[in-house]
Amino acid sequence: MSRKEYLQHIISLHERLILTSEEYEGVAEEFIRKQELNIPAMKEQWLEKVEEFKQILTDMMALEIPNAFEIEGKELQLVYERFVHCVEEKTHIFSVEAMENGELDTIQEQEEQAAERMEELIQSMFDK
Repeated sequence: MSRKEYLQHIISLHERLILTSEEYEGVAEEFIRKQELNIPAMKEQWLEKVEEFKQILTDMMALEIPNAFEIEGKELQLVYERFVHCVEEKTHIFSVEAMENGELDTIQEQEEQAAERMEELIQSMFDK
C-alpha cells in the first residue's frame, strides 16, 4: 500500500472515529434532554458504539503499514487500542458512584490523552 493510500484510509477511519465519538456523547445528551436517567439503557446504547469503535480498530489493524510510516503506524494502532479500551472500561463501570469517586475522571483523562496522541501521530505522518 502506498503512503497516500494509507493516509486516505487513516483519514477515513479517523472520520468514522469522530462520528462514533459524537454519537457516543449524544447518548447521554439525549437521556438528559428527556430528563430520563436510565443508566442501564444508556450503557446498552453506549455498548453499541463501543462495538463500532472495535470495528474501526479491526479495520485499522488490517491496514498494511507502509515502511515510511512503520513507527507511527504501529504506535497509532496501540494508541487507538488504548482509546477503545478506555471507552469500553468507562462504559462498563459507569455509575453515580464511579462519577463521585473520580474513577471515571481518571479513565476519561487517559482517553483524552490517547485521542490527542492519535491526532499528533496522524499529523506527523502528513508532515513526512
